[in-house]
Amino acid sequence: MKFTNFVITETAGNSVDPLGYLKPSGEVSSGLFRPFTVLSNHPAYHGFLAFAFSFLGKNSLNPGQKNFPRRVRDLEILWGVLSVKSGDSVINVTKYEPLTGQDSLRLNDAKKRPALYARLNYGALGHYGSPSTTWRILQPNGAGLSANGSALAEAWQHRNGFDFADLADRWMLGSDLFAEATLEEWAQVFRQAADPEPAERNVWQTLIRELCRREPVIAPLWEKPVPQDILALRRDEDTYPGFFPGLFGHYAAHPELCRRIELCNCFEQLSGLVQFVFEWEYVRRLDHIQKIGMSANSLPSQVSKDIREAARAFRAVQEPREFWALPSTLENSNDYPTIVATVLAHHSAHQRGKGTSPFITGDAIAVQDRVDGQKFMQFFKSVADAPETLLAATQWRYHRNWHFERAQLWQQYAGIQ
Repeated sequence: MKFTNFVITETAGNSVDPLGYLKPSGEVSSGLFRPFTVLSNHPAYHGFLAFAFSFLGKNSLNPGQKNFPRRVRDLEILWGVLSVKSGDSVINVTKYEPLTGQDSLRLNDAKKRPALYARLNYGALGHYGSPSTTWRILQPNGAGLSANGSALAEAWQHRNGFDFADLADRWMLGSDLFAEATLEEWAQVFRQAADPEPAERNVWQTLIRELCRREPVIAPLWEKPVPQDILALRRDEDTYPGFFPGLFGHYAAHPELCRRIELCNCFEQLSGLVQFVFEWEYVRRLDHIQKIGMSANSLPSQVSKDIREAARAFRAVQEPREFWALPSTLENSNDYPTIVATVLAHHSAHQRGKGTSPFITGDAIAVQDRVDGQKFMQFFKSVADAPETLLAATQWRYHRNWHFERAQLWQQYAGIQ
């Protein structure tokens, strides 16, 4: 079994990534929290997935076999229904909710619902398979469990005197899940939000220690977690400008780590400004906006200045290996029309490279409903009236998730915090 080499780090505008941010943002993000993607919502998924590999392996079904993903989904439906019955929001929650209202539920009932099996990559295996290899829970390319993965599977399987394999055996053999006399206890013990047993916490502590050993530059992120008062700065527009300086102060003794954090800051600033230009060009082509016009005041010159400076700042802090071409094409742009032409050419080349249509062709919109014109105009007016706020405003509007809160959740689950 082979997982994708790409790390999903963020979504952009209806999940289409019109400016090609996915790959460079992944490169930037991997310098801090390589095991996380934007889909990494809870560490319990890793424990369940390790159990699924172990359980199916004991039943002579291995990752390389054709039906392996479907059998993982069989087990995931069981775990998902238990979690949803307990009030947890899990992957595919809207597909599991109708099952919880039935009088009885057998695996064959679930198999009669094609939607549950329509997207096997949208679930625990697809979302957590590649990160599990990064954590070294799974062997490379998902070939099987590592030693730590086997330990995690065993620890997740046994909780509070319950053995999930017993329930899974009955489920896979066609028993009625809702006829289980102790169903509520099963659900409370194994629901996604359930507290892990000490054995599972110990495995996670080992996984985190070994990650820090392999990647010593990022070890302080786990050994000296970001304090709550600094994390709180990223939750509000007024305090967000203090978030990155707070990180720099907290990790001041670790210059390479600070450089990687600054790279996140620089990427966010430049990508936000470029996104603003792109959306401006899109919105100004909308029919109703063409009728009323857009009063930009001195905004074009401010955009030009901020983009040039942000591009130079990014290039100054990145490693010698260039992994994002856009900054070098923008850092010497002389005026706003040149920047617009560069951004639109970049967008067009990126879309055509994916085999999809550019959103903008000449003076016309080629793909409808990609930007909410009304919301953009509200933001546009605010920065047009105060151009000096543009950099901070766009960084907040388009800020990205660099996984600091996720790390905190993993640490709490492991019993570190």
